[in-house]
Amino acid sequence: NGIKTSPPNSSLLVPAEMKDKEPTLLKAISQASRPYPSTPRPNSQPPRSGPKYFPPNVLQDDDDDLERALDLIPYQPDPPSPPSPPSPQSPPDTPTPITQGNRVHPLNTDLITYQDFKVTTSSSNDDKKQNNELANSIHAPGNSAEDQLMSAPPSPTTRHTPTAEEQAILAHLALADANRSVLSQSGQTHHATLPQFTPTPNGGFPAVHMSHSAQIFDHLNNQVLLAWFQVEHPKFLVRVFDHTGKDVAECAAIIAERIHVSISVIAEFVNQDAPPVRVSPPQPQGGKEAKHLPIGFLVHKVSEETKNLILNQRIWSAADLTFEALPFSCNHPPELLFCLSGFTTLDAETILQTVKDTWSNEENSPRIEGFLSNCALPNNVPIYMAAHNFIKSARAELLDSKITGGLSVPRFNILATSPTNDAKTWTDLRSFLSTLHYPTSLDGCGTATALSACQICHSLAHPRGLCPFPQVPLWNGPKVGNRNN
Repeated sequence: NGIKTSPPNSSLLVPAEMKDKEPTLLKAISQASRPYPSTPRPNSQPPRSGPKYFPPNVLQDDDDDLERALDLIPYQPDPPSPPSPPSPQSPPDTPTPITQGNRVHPLNTDLITYQDFKVTTSSSNDDKKQNNELANSIHAPGNSAEDQLMSAPPSPTTRHTPTAEEQAILAHLALADANRSVLSQSGQTHHATLPQFTPTPNGGFPAVHMSHSAQIFDHLNNQVLLAWFQVEHPKFLVRVFDHTGKDVAECAAIIAERIHVSISVIAEFVNQDAPPVRVSPPQPQGGKEAKHLPIGFLVHKVSEETKNLILNQRIWSAADLTFEALPFSCNHPPELLFCLSGFTTLDAETILQTVKDTWSNEENSPRIEGFLSNCALPNNVPIYMAAHNFIKSARAELLDSKITGGLSVPRFNILATSPTNDAKTWTDLRSFLSTLHYPTSLDGCGTATALSACQICHSLAHPRGLCPFPQVPLWNGPKVGNRNN
């Protein structure tokens, strides 16, 4: 009535009497002789028995074949020895499905040990076969790409296509050296905070209107002008406030030294190791006996940062010297066209409308287009559109001048933006417009009147008494009632 165990390397024999035993007994024998692989079970865990641990077909009464009952219990050998990542353990006693051809009968302890040894020393073909079986098992990971250890992240491949976020990171890294360089040196300063100079007011300093773009070079000796052309950049020009051409001719060396001192202070503010600044005074065409004298000075041997700072602020006013800095170029024609007088109104809007109506009438509009057709327009703008934009850009500024007795004699400066940089086209167009009459219905008829330069800032837009610069807050420069010595 007991169970006899066959000797090693022999088949397991089951007496016929065991066929009448309870199925639970068969289950216990099967699990005792061959526990499921890869299913750890503590020694204290009681053996699982009962109908609920068997497939339904095992419990049928007509199944009298113990061999068939044991075949219904699947068995799979342990996987090969190479390490693999831990996977979630299946519940105890849950069979792992395998194919019918891979089922093996339970072996005794000695045979199990021998079988484990055979698995670890099996050939590559056997390993591939077992790996395929593991891949089809419900315990195998669903994604082989994820079957990696947490401590060993996948290394990027050369075929990786960066995402938009990664491209942005790479773009910033490519410019890292440039950004560090920007932070490691003093950048360009657009506004100075030097206490000896008048700070830039809100809205900037008033504009200085010239008769033409190259007025700063007027009456300069031709040989001196050629020498200035040959001076290397950075360089710029300086026009001193409240100094006439005669003053410049008589005191050129003194004025040049004052300019040198002021520029040096600004250059040292930008860079303490700034090289020595050079200032070249003008020389008139025809000598000191010439009727017309130049007033511009050339400043060179400065850094690009110093030049940009000085040109951006443009007006530099100290207690002993005030000057305007101008670029060494003629980028664009001036906006001031001419000045109109003869009106009885102070309303600039009325005068502006009169000017636009006069330019747009059937007689004058074709003439304006004719002047613009003689030159190349930027961006291939049509001629009619350039004429339209020119008329639209016009504006009128009141110049409330008075005569003896305090009587108001209003004048209006007419300004517009040129559609071309061609000097001859601009000169011809301005000359034509200045010869026109500008009638109104109720406020008289305006005509062009002569302009004279302001002795303070050299602008043609106003006389000395109406110069706007002395009204600038914290102004250090010359006033209306006195002149610099």
